[in-house]
Amino acid sequence: MRYRQIHLDFHTNETIAGIGSRFDPGAFARAFKEAHVDSVTVFSKCHHGHSYHPTEVGKMHPHLEFDLLRAQIDALHAEGINAPIYLTATWDELAAFEHPEWRTVSPDGTLPTFMPQYGNGAGWAFLDFASPYLDYLCHQTEEVMQRYPDADGIFMDISFQLPSISRFAKIKMDAMGLDWSNAEDREAFTAQSIVTYFGRVRDAVHKHNPKMPLYFNSPHMPWELRKHYKDYYSHVELESLPTAGWGYEHFPLSARFVDTLGEPFLGMTGKFHIHWGEVGGYKLPEALVYECGAMLAHGACCSIGDHLHPTGQIDRTSMDVIRPAYKWVAEREAWAKGSTNRAQVAMLPTEAASLPSFAGRPHHHCDADEGASRVLLETQMAFDVVDMHSDLSGYRLLILPDDVVVGDALKAKVEAFVAGGGRVLLTGKSGIDPEHGFVFDVGADWDGTSPNSDGDYVLPTEACRASFVGDPLFMYAPAEHVKLTDGTSLGEVYEPYFNRTVRHFSGHVQAASKPEPLGTAAGSAKGGFTYFAFPIFTTYFQVGSLAMLEIAEKLIEQALGEDRLVTTSLPRAGRVTVRHQPEEARDVVHLLYATPALRGNFRGAPVQPIQELIDLHDITVDLAATGAVKAVSVVPNGPALEFTQTDGRVRFTVPKVRGHQMVEVRY
Repeated sequence: MRYRQIHLDFHTNETIAGIGSRFDPGAFARAFKEAHVDSVTVFSKCHHGHSYHPTEVGKMHPHLEFDLLRAQIDALHAEGINAPIYLTATWDELAAFEHPEWRTVSPDGTLPTFMPQYGNGAGWAFLDFASPYLDYLCHQTEEVMQRYPDADGIFMDISFQLPSISRFAKIKMDAMGLDWSNAEDREAFTAQSIVTYFGRVRDAVHKHNPKMPLYFNSPHMPWELRKHYKDYYSHVELESLPTAGWGYEHFPLSARFVDTLGEPFLGMTGKFHIHWGEVGGYKLPEALVYECGAMLAHGACCSIGDHLHPTGQIDRTSMDVIRPAYKWVAEREAWAKGSTNRAQVAMLPTEAASLPSFAGRPHHHCDADEGASRVLLETQMAFDVVDMHSDLSGYRLLILPDDVVVGDALKAKVEAFVAGGGRVLLTGKSGIDPEHGFVFDVGADWDGTSPNSDGDYVLPTEACRASFVGDPLFMYAPAEHVKLTDGTSLGEVYEPYFNRTVRHFSGHVQAASKPEPLGTAAGSAKGGFTYFAFPIFTTYFQVGSLAMLEIAEKLIEQALGEDRLVTTSLPRAGRVTVRHQPEEARDVVHLLYATPALRGNFRGAPVQPIQELIDLHDITVDLAATGAVKAVSVVPNGPALEFTQTDGRVRFTVPKVRGHQMVEVRY
């Protein structure tokens, strides 16, 4: 798995002339070599549906006069740079135009497109894998394998499907005994169609080379990844452009799970100011240094998205933006390879417990899950993200955020974890059966959800209270009504005078709290379980209250019941991970700090670029050591740092952190 990859988009409309007319093989490859790039994903077929090479299956771009793909592969290989090949799956404008019967038909009878809001209703048409289009796509894939056996991988983009009632989908659902007029049956068929697509494409690739790397891309990591990974994927590429709607918290949430699988993976950002396809849009080089540093910090290789000009001429500004980031990565790869994350806390997301269907448009966010990830990042906890099949034995604390449904299998898994000395934090509706109440013995009984849809107030105990709030805090969400039995209270719940309605309201937002507490507990702690009665991770994601962040941090600390694996003096916007390299007998501490700033709103999405990196000085680090420490030094070229080691912990001060700093702790 190469560490410094470029995903070189080339979506080019068929009316544009001079395709590849300024392509210079030597200049093309040298530009990437000089930018420290070691792999470039190049295009066989783009979303417009035309091929960039001669083809007997599809159609070559009408304004391309030579085999551009072959020229790119040969030029890159001559410089020792890998060249995986890109094909697009669900979007293919040429196929949709020439075979409209292959298009997805929505249950309401319309023909869906992607991004119609981007101007004049233009958007990518969705193709239906139930139609002969899948045969066409597999023939294209086989042709690529035969024409370019020296390629370094196959990247299948847009690997998702919308529910369809096309003629082909109806026939196949009828044959399977499914009712195409039933939403659940349509969803089940769509999910199966995606798995069929995985298998057909895999077979088309492996027929010619069983060892060819293969990845099926989607804008959001499917939580059923573990189920399909071994059968279909050779690695994982986490598409997550922080300025294009994903945000800076999306990648860590996915990476902290994929990293636990022990398989190669990379993070994918972009050189663009905002979004894919933004030719002539650039972010600061410093932003890419931070983003690539974050990938290394979470155990990932790096990929930066770019877009080649229709003429095939390299964009020098893009190379100037990419070069500093990949020079940074190249100098630090030795401290990243073969590393594993050290974690105290495991977070099981609501999506991992519920396993959303493959069917439909992938979304980027789940409020509870991303809120929990954001809290763990901002409080600098050492954590992993786990699923129902993960081994929990290496963790001290398991967090079930806000709305995790606990069935029999998860209940048994959690109880075994606690019996082995583990501890659990539940919030909101997690661990509550609507008919029988708490699934676990948290020292309290559940008495339903508050009717106050505007939200309730909380006054936690001193140990769990925000440092600057001594009065009831509005939580923007209703509490779960909790009556203590033999648990320890985490505080009091206060009700508003009433919900805000057209008949009666008070003030601009919600009514004030009644002067006396409701009489229900804000949460309960008993044995290995800590329960908090509000969906605090969801509300923190939605409103960003610092008081909620402090409460969440104190709840985690109380539930953890031991010293943190690592603490630092980084500000709240700082991030820290600790990765162990067993073959090198060392830990590598990653310190990250940047402050994305809201600077625009484009097509309904916030634009939050990193405008500059600020130097932080004399950052203290206190780390649980795994043995006698021989030396501590700044990566890659020093200096050596003074340190002390007592009570199983090593302490040192890092002179400067700018964006991303790695520190080696050698045992």
